[in-house]
Amino acid sequence: MNNSLTTIAFSIYSNKGVYALLIGSGLSRQSGIPTGWDIVIDLIKRLAIINKEDCKPTPEEWFKNKYGKDPDYSEILDRLVTTSSERVNLLKSYIEPNEKEPDEGSKQPTEAHKAIAKLIKAGYIKVVITTNFDRLLETALEAEGVHPVVIRHADDIDGALPLAHNPVVILKINGDYLDSRFLNTKVELSEYPEKLKSYLLQIINDFGLISCGWSGKWDTGLSSVIKQSENFRFGNFWTYTGNCESELSELALHRRGKTLQIQNADLFFSELVERIDALSNINDNHPLNAELAVTRLKKYIVKDDGRILVHDLLYNETEAVYEKIQSIKDFNIDAYTQLKPRIEFYEQSLDVLLPLIINGVFWSKPEHEQFFIDIITRISEPNPPSSSYNKVAQWFHYYPTQLLIYAAGITAVKAQKFSLLNTLFNIKIASHYGDNSGKIFLLEKINPMALEMDVSNKIINDILGTAYRIPISSWLNKKIGQYFSQIIYSQSEFNDTYDIFEYLLSLNYLNIVGPYGGLDWAPSGLFNWRNFRRDRDSLFNTFFAKADQEQDNWLPIKMGMFSSSYATYLEIKHRADEFLKTIHH
Repeated sequence: MNNSLTTIAFSIYSNKGVYALLIGSGLSRQSGIPTGWDIVIDLIKRLAIINKEDCKPTPEEWFKNKYGKDPDYSEILDRLVTTSSERVNLLKSYIEPNEKEPDEGSKQPTEAHKAIAKLIKAGYIKVVITTNFDRLLETALEAEGVHPVVIRHADDIDGALPLAHNPVVILKINGDYLDSRFLNTKVELSEYPEKLKSYLLQIINDFGLISCGWSGKWDTGLSSVIKQSENFRFGNFWTYTGNCESELSELALHRRGKTLQIQNADLFFSELVERIDALSNINDNHPLNAELAVTRLKKYIVKDDGRILVHDLLYNETEAVYEKIQSIKDFNIDAYTQLKPRIEFYEQSLDVLLPLIINGVFWSKPEHEQFFIDIITRISEPNPPSSSYNKVAQWFHYYPTQLLIYAAGITAVKAQKFSLLNTLFNIKIASHYGDNSGKIFLLEKINPMALEMDVSNKIINDILGTAYRIPISSWLNKKIGQYFSQIIYSQSEFNDTYDIFEYLLSLNYLNIVGPYGGLDWAPSGLFNWRNFRRDRDSLFNTFFAKADQEQDNWLPIKMGMFSSSYATYLEIKHRADEFLKTIHH
């Protein structure tokens, strides 16, 4: 549930006031107020007493045997009382607390009611649709100093301001237990008055919807109105406990929403409030620039209890970037005239996320590292299918992921976090959009020669407007370097660190992905070109000399690379170097 809950929290936080709640009897269960079915069972027991019969051990079976049909709420009521006023008095004992119950905490607002009241007070929720007759939500709101407009009957709509001008509206779709006009029987619940249907449909069409404590099974009139809705501009989330009723699944499918299993309403709404509060604490306004985002990241990453804050800061920015990247669906473009602006769009989309990745990896604790794996995996999702496409344009869909993995990898080398780097190199992604059955190593898409294997250097340079011997590697070296000023202080150190990362990528490619067409193949890069003029005591040479000195204790090997074997490393390095010698730039 955690990821879905984060999605809901982010949706509510980012779209303040556009989500409505739909709550049912399950919300009040923890308060001691019985659900509709609980009341049915108790009413059957009363009916049995009137008939001077014993309905134990299963009251519903007694009713079925007695009357030849399944228990029906409306029919039981008709056998016990004759007027709507009598219904009010009958239901009071189920809903109103007696003298002892308030002291025991019974029939009082639950944690769910209190959490909803907080969301309403903060302005995140403006409309609540409820099938409940009780007044627990109103009581919780009063404790927060909030006085909602409560619509208990179709006639109340005439006196209410339009939804857009009402700060808080509670629509008690079936009425209130103290109002004799409430809807209760099967016939009444199957068809609402036209005025009420129209008002309800307006809410469902104009707002996102989050349901809780409502199964969709009994309120056929409400379900019918929901099925008439045609607008789906905001998300829909349908929660359930235990097994999901088929009626609820059908409604979620119609509304293009998601069903979500929860433990109970109290826990769901309490955690939802916590996550929205965390988002608010991170960022009263969404980070407008990288400096502000990085400052917040550093603040939260050192806290023992800051893991959620770090997660949500990274998650929010990742989702913003993901939406931008996935908004591009046309890959049938002219690479020479249209691709360069698209590359610039990709780079601008990462203005905040790249510094967050670099500083996050550098300052992170082990418990944070999975965040960065998840981010890169998320952004690397294959592009949507297209009937026709330009090969170069399609490949550049992975350019944002390439920037991110280079940023994370170079930082991991600088911070000596080789376990994380090893995990990065082993990331697998879907080979095609929507295909989770066929997985490939991400290295196959983002290594510096992935494009150059299919397209000549001249074409790539013409597109980029450059004249590089090694186009992609040189382009990345230039683009990524500007983000490292706070952790790598000189250009020469950055270049060496860059080359260490890229050479490790090359070696790991051969070790993990394997030969190409039966022959050894490893991606080249700037490291290969700069080897011809590198100082003997450079950071690059010193780094790899340690492998021969420390062997199995060399940190990359010790942290899992090359199957934790110096012998494997030595074999892979020899094979890769022999191949790289054949490449002339």
